[in-house]
Amino acid sequence: MAARLPALRHRDFRALWIGSACSSISLWTLLLGNAWIVYKLSDSSLWVGVSTFASMSPYLVAPLGGMVADRAERRILVRVTRLATFGVTITLTLLALANVIEVWMVVSLAFVQGIIRSVEIPSDQALLANVVPISDLGNAVALTSTTQHGSRAAGPLLAGPLLATIGVEGAYGISALFALLAFASVRRVSVSSRGGVTRLRDVGENMREGMVYIGRTPEVAAIFILVFAHCSLTMSFDAMLPGFAETRLHSPSGGFTIMTFGVGVGALVGTFVLAMTTGARRGPLLLGTALASGISPMLMAGSHHVPHAAVGAILMGSSQAMFMALSAVLLQEVVPDHIRGRVMSLYLMSAGGVMAFMNLGFGAMADRTGAPILFFLPGAAFVVITLASIATGPYLRRIYRTGTAVAVAPAA
Repeated sequence: MAARLPALRHRDFRALWIGSACSSISLWTLLLGNAWIVYKLSDSSLWVGVSTFASMSPYLVAPLGGMVADRAERRILVRVTRLATFGVTITLTLLALANVIEVWMVVSLAFVQGIIRSVEIPSDQALLANVVPISDLGNAVALTSTTQHGSRAAGPLLAGPLLATIGVEGAYGISALFALLAFASVRRVSVSSRGGVTRLRDVGENMREGMVYIGRTPEVAAIFILVFAHCSLTMSFDAMLPGFAETRLHSPSGGFTIMTFGVGVGALVGTFVLAMTTGARRGPLLLGTALASGISPMLMAGSHHVPHAAVGAILMGSSQAMFMALSAVLLQEVVPDHIRGRVMSLYLMSAGGVMAFMNLGFGAMADRTGAPILFFLPGAAFVVITLASIATGPYLRRIYRTGTAVAVAPAA
């Protein structure tokens, strides 16, 4: 096992990885609690979409966070952002305990949390590349993706019973606890890491370097485009789940928790399998998971009972998490370190930013059309896009064949 997971041999990586796992559990527990309490207070998928939008919309300015990650000491940035996350979660816990929590409070604090994450994620991703040698980077990225995506299972497992008994304050309390553990773990990281930004005031020039790199590296640009389509069409379903559980599955609390848990279990298993996979096999896996990412929501659309929906959720979680993890591995292996924070923040913007808007739109439409059609049609559209990329995309076709983004272009 140690030979298949070489990144775990490095002390700083283990500390960063454990901290990332705790941070992700905190995040997904928080998002689960937010969706549950907002739907309970408003009885509207639209407001769940607004809450999700508030959490993700700051990712649209993630490139600014990436600039900070390429300027400041990255381990300090991660510590500060995780401590700030604890502040947000403990505030929500206290509001829920005092029984004064309202939708606008949840939405406002979700927005603050999104801003914090837009700095934390690029900093964490850039730091990751400095705690392992390049030979172990692919395994390190895959293991980190395992915890980030697999934590979707831990959230419902820990918070689901509390939502049904104690209430949302239990979920928020769990989120606060893991935020504190995440901070404690990253304090053990000793490696120093900085990027190539010398003056934050030169915003335009700093961002231009990242965008020019992407534009001059067609393999990287192709991955960005495919990720954008993937996140907008297959992963923007969070706002629809509470309403889908109530109106389609007739199981408001249990169905919602089980579906969210299923997505997490699928993601955990899928990304762990990926962590054991190397080399050219990643290419066919990227193509296969892209197709499965579109097909699985189509299957979810046909669910009328909780067991069927759980199976659909597991398939969605495994395929979508593996696809996102593979795309991150491919990028991390070729992006130069001095612009890594900026490029990965643009990646975050293309993924999380579009999901913010699509969740808002799908949440609004689900109240009128129902969720099933919004699972089916976008999923089918992404299947068509993926098939078209085989026929018309030479760079993606090469990645599907070789399992690497190959070229490393100059930064400017």
